[in-house]
Amino acid sequence: MNFDFFKQMQSAHLLVAGEVGIDEYIWGDTRRISPEAPVPVVEVESVDYKLGLSANVAQNLKSLGAKTTVVTVCGVDEDSEKLSMMLKSAGIEETVSLKDPSRPTLRKVRVICQKQHVVRVDFERSHALDPKLSKQFTESICDRLSEVDGVIIQDYGKGLWNADTVSFIKEARLKKKPVFVDPSRLSSLDLYRGVTLLTPNLAEAESLTGEKRPFGKTKDFPEAHLSKMASHILSATECEHSIITCGEWGMVVVSRQNNKMKRIPTYARKVFDVTGAGDTVIAVLSLMSVVGRPLEECMRVANAAAGVVVGQIGAASVTPDELRTELDHLAKEGFLE
Repeated sequence: MNFDFFKQMQSAHLLVAGEVGIDEYIWGDTRRISPEAPVPVVEVESVDYKLGLSANVAQNLKSLGAKTTVVTVCGVDEDSEKLSMMLKSAGIEETVSLKDPSRPTLRKVRVICQKQHVVRVDFERSHALDPKLSKQFTESICDRLSEVDGVIIQDYGKGLWNADTVSFIKEARLKKKPVFVDPSRLSSLDLYRGVTLLTPNLAEAESLTGEKRPFGKTKDFPEAHLSKMASHILSATECEHSIITCGEWGMVVVSRQNNKMKRIPTYARKVFDVTGAGDTVIAVLSLMSVVGRPLEECMRVANAAAGVVVGQIGAASVTPDELRTELDHLAKEGFLE
């Protein structure tokens, strides 16, 4: 594999649209049970804050050298101000943050003891976006289409995406700007009609298509099941490529050009945390695509990048050095052409 795409990435500019949030990690130890209730008492040792949701996608893009714009909706609160500072510190070139006083800025608090995830507390409200904000949101994207090489839709099912907010897709197609989607299992496939590609995971694909996994050994590769779902997504959305990420089975794709399923296998690796792996996949796939790399190569590199981040605890971004090291390793093992 030719690695000259690392240099090409630095000339790309992608717009990430979707919910952003803060991932808070409380690290501690537990040695006793509370006298107030049968729950462990956590003695806090440290607290970390990381960019989450769409902000993690943006951070992955920026980490690989791409220019990045974020369009999002946040609450009117201290977390919104903190998140703005975190995005600025990450080097994100532009953040358009529309304010919605009816919802808090998203924050997920995870308590971890001895590397064990004890509990998660979410600060969120998942309700439909106000029509006026919906119009402002899609206009903010349309105003920037001429400046970017593509748009990433991050849908976490929090009420941001609707028929009004996705209306920019028509203009993106007119301007020949690709639109990449990491979909929510709570949305309808009709919502994503006209995009370039989608990257649901296995569970999301089953929810989106209504297809149930056939009975059998869980380790058996469900080829027919995946092919049927990928083809369903291709037909329902009229996208160019339907990709499903399948964990230990790697990734599969069905493209409009040949309508045959292609599988990209994964490789054995130590997994600590899958949080944010999908964010890394969509970031790398989109970035590789807009710099003109073949789809199969995009998928292989995205798969390798996901392998790097699942080896870390919490949402993480991959650096060029980490990705190059992983690709070199895979090439030496004969997994890359």
